[in-house]
Amino acid sequence: MAIRAAYRHCQTTAAPARLTAAEIWSVARAIRGQLAIGGLERKLELESVVPRILALEINEVAFEVDWDFEHEVLNAAGKPVMGVTEYDKASPDCVLVSVNGPTLSGMETLLRSTIAHELGHVVFDAPGWIRVPPTAPAYSGVPPPDQSQDRREVRANEFMGALLVPPMLVRVDLQRQAKRQHLPASDCPSTVIPGALAYDGSRLDHDAVEEAIFELAERYGVSTRFLQVRLDRYDLLRTGRDWSLH
Repeated sequence: MAIRAAYRHCQTTAAPARLTAAEIWSVARAIRGQLAIGGLERKLELESVVPRILALEINEVAFEVDWDFEHEVLNAAGKPVMGVTEYDKASPDCVLVSVNGPTLSGMETLLRSTIAHELGHVVFDAPGWIRVPPTAPAYSGVPPPDQSQDRREVRANEFMGALLVPPMLVRVDLQRQAKRQHLPASDCPSTVIPGALAYDGSRLDHDAVEEAIFELAERYGVSTRFLQVRLDRYDLLRTGRDWSLH
């Protein structure tokens, strides 16, 4: 069964519109809902669900995905990278995702985030490649010449973050952690998630905040740094400092 999702896009080229972060998070939520075993599942075991991400239908563009975890992945300069998503019109209805399995062996959290990031490229970049095949092979990680910052990478990162640490789930879990740790909420709620409590980490007990971040990271299967970035991004935990977490 194909994984399905939709978002604002050009009807002619299938290229994504300028999507807001909230729109990207919504797509991640839709994809996650088709991958998670249970609706309340936190750690998304992407390694085990990859076999279910072999066929996608995005904005009514259907295509297949071929995953490769067996080989080292190199960039154009010959240096190892975590992963790459590519398309060649010689295989018009398929994209190839290569994840650097040899390098990421034993690095569970990094492997999970790499798979999620490349899936973001599949969801947002592949439909355009399929609809209007580029003349030369296309690769993720190669910015267009007219962009100082590659919007595709920013978009894939936002997708990755929301797929692995969904804002509405981590909002609830952070509140529970705060209650257990007796951490008072800020007078100013989150400016990103309407109605969500926020916490001013710099005004709270360092050890308690560090413990909350660690426990949440363990539950979601990400690094503590990854979890902290998502809490900051959702304006749920305003640390304003480096908690020396990795």
